[in-house]
Amino acid sequence: MKQFKDVQYDFSGRTALVTGAGRGQGMAHALSFAMAGADVAIVDVDADIETVPYELSDGPRLDAVAEAIEKEGVKCSKQVCDVRDPEQVKAMVAAVEADLGKVDILANNAGVESVYAATEMPVAAWDDLLNTNLRGAFLCAQAVLPGMVERGRGKIVNTASTAASVAIPNNAHYVASKHGVLGLTKALAVEYAPHRINVNAVCPGSIDTPMNEGLVANCEEWIMGLGDLAGPWNLFPHTDEDAMLVPEEVSQAVLWLSSDASDFVTGAAIPVDAGFTIK
Repeated sequence: MKQFKDVQYDFSGRTALVTGAGRGQGMAHALSFAMAGADVAIVDVDADIETVPYELSDGPRLDAVAEAIEKEGVKCSKQVCDVRDPEQVKAMVAAVEADLGKVDILANNAGVESVYAATEMPVAAWDDLLNTNLRGAFLCAQAVLPGMVERGRGKIVNTASTAASVAIPNNAHYVASKHGVLGLTKALAVEYAPHRINVNAVCPGSIDTPMNEGLVANCEEWIMGLGDLAGPWNLFPHTDEDAMLVPEEVSQAVLWLSSDASDFVTGAAIPVDAGFTIK
């Protein structure tokens, strides 16, 4: 795990709920919160979704993530939940609050990606992706907001993407979902500012995660056809040619947006893309 020795946060006494925490970005966010002293609720469907082009080849991951978090000397609540299902989300948040007492921070990270031409996209692929990336973010926010309102404070960080501001071919559902996440972020930020609840988004570029490994393995022709838009192949104007973000780079932005240092930041979209969206 990449370390940032010159950046320190203290989340002692706070609880962070991280969705999609079984691997990739979510796992990095969860471990980063734990290393900064937060109790952490880790949430994941912990299973494959039929319409996404990668497999959970190494098996369920929540147990391993929970073990790593507890080694940091903090509490961990492990929850298997499909964020597409409102009843599962309500039950999950209730279980987290029973285990850890409250949810101070929500890192809305659960998300999937797949590649289809618009005319060839199965409706199931559209539904799975929109329901995970956008509906899931809304349902999780909806479930934690009452507690945050009651306490008069809270932080929500949604995972958007560079695809929240630019279009990518053969990705209509993903682009639509991430534009939607950005709109949701702004709407919730305005609505809940009077309650001292900050709602922001991070917009990562291409990251070295199992999801993106799956895309590379299954969609090579699509990726090579993107040219200047291609993931790690020509994305970073001021880094090594083959550089690719690691999840911990995004975690640092998530932690800052979850900290007291960002109390006057809300409704913002923070790019972590090495300049991709300024091209």
